[in-house]
Amino acid sequence: MKLRLHDGLLYTSIEITYCGVSKIVENIVIDTGAVETLISPDIVEDVGIVAELNDEIKSFYGVGGNLHYFFSKRIDQVIFGNVNLQDFKLDFGVIDPKGEINGLLGLDLLMEAGAIINLKELTIKFDVP
Repeated sequence: MKLRLHDGLLYTSIEITYCGVSKIVENIVIDTGAVETLISPDIVEDVGIVAELNDEIKSFYGVGGNLHYFFSKRIDQVIFGNVNLQDFKLDFGVIDPKGEINGLLGLDLLMEAGAIINLKELTIKFDVP
């Protein structure tokens, strides 16, 4: 799977399915420093992913020490490259107030998929069983 380098960041896209509705989310940054994958709630609101009363709201400190809030949802599936993960928990919170970055592909998904990142060729492949 080819990655795109822009402003010093590696970008890809993922497809998510929630309650049977699928959407391709572009401008996802590969972030090996992020423990969990985080998607902007603004970009997935149209497929029904919104914070609800029974969702737990959590927080984290981002780069620069700023406090950020997010909620988690189990989604039907996440697809990227040749990887198809079913019933996976994703976090949803604001990443980039400008709206240029729609998500961070974190270690949770990268490790689950056995990601091998080739920085010379700007590719990522997956060692999935």
